[in-house]
Amino acid sequence: MSLLVKDAIIAHPSGPFRGDLLCSGPQLVAIGRDLADPDAHVIEANGLTAGPGFIDIHVHGGGGHSFFTDDPAQIEAYAAWAPAHGVTAFLVSTLGPDHEATIHRLRALAPALTPRRGAAEPLGFHLEGPYLSPARRGAFPAHHLRRPAIAEYEALHTAAGGAIRQVTIAPELPGALPLIHTIARLGAVPALGHTDATYPEARQGFEAGIRHATHLFNAMRPIHQREGGPIVAALEEPTVSCELIFDGAHVEPAVLRLAWRLLGPNRTVIVSDNLHLAGVDAGQAVFAGETVSVHGSHARKADGTIVGSVAPFDVHVRNAIEILAIDLATAFRLASTNPARIAGASHRKGQLEPGFDADIVLLDHDLRVALTICRGQIAYRRL
Repeated sequence: MSLLVKDAIIAHPSGPFRGDLLCSGPQLVAIGRDLADPDAHVIEANGLTAGPGFIDIHVHGGGGHSFFTDDPAQIEAYAAWAPAHGVTAFLVSTLGPDHEATIHRLRALAPALTPRRGAAEPLGFHLEGPYLSPARRGAFPAHHLRRPAIAEYEALHTAAGGAIRQVTIAPELPGALPLIHTIARLGAVPALGHTDATYPEARQGFEAGIRHATHLFNAMRPIHQREGGPIVAALEEPTVSCELIFDGAHVEPAVLRLAWRLLGPNRTVIVSDNLHLAGVDAGQAVFAGETVSVHGSHARKADGTIVGSVAPFDVHVRNAIEILAIDLATAFRLASTNPARIAGASHRKGQLEPGFDADIVLLDHDLRVALTICRGQIAYRRL
């Protein structure tokens, strides 16, 4: 089936232009003016802004559906909910309470990675741990953490069917550096995060193969005037991209602007770090056996530790546009093009180009999601 989006303002990196988008099956096949296909279903965009669908590479759920589960139906339900917020692809960010539980979880959830028609596509797994610093574990219980071990990670890789795309790891832990080599060798992106590393220890991690930073500033050693730690190391390393959370709670807007000036459009990645509470009218829930309470755009444990965000992804994008004073083409780069690269899908996602997946989001004048297309199928419509 063909789908023809007419008269959209296309937020292209070379500059916005008014045009049409023709999708055939799951692919975008043409972009231009006055496109026609007598067999296509036509959508009149009437000047709405079109860009590549958002890709969330750090998300734990949303719409009441959690990724801390062994039930693949939870992943499928999230994939159906996410397009309402412009998300057309995502990584399943998860972890189990111990090694065997994580093995079981990856095996159980692997079938849910098969994309469904009219839903966001799961691109693989993001393991946020278990190789995290006890001093910077954030909301993760101490008993969930493990010391780096190559044999254990190889077992996780096998259980996931080779679908692990990102692994958050603290490079200062004993055994971390050879494991970072292994993670990269097996096809995932090693990511600095939940770390108490000094500046030299972070640099060693980069030399070992770390190419990304998980939610920069959060759950890591802060900057000190005599010890820059992992934050300064990541900001000044040109080969490392960095996740930033734009919910207004995880990171102060002035700090986000400072990071943006150093990272620029090629290394900044918008992530939500959403819990299952995102988009749900609930004041409390349970995370890792502990009660968490919603405070505006985020959730906290009783001791004040931030557990995650509850602002859906499109809210983060709108906030980033306002805080960073960027145009829409740049916003799509941060929310789609760059995360596609980290997720290993840049050959088919993250750009509106012929031959790429027909993942498209249309935004209205208030930057609200009006329509989302996932692989050539309408997944959400508010037109």
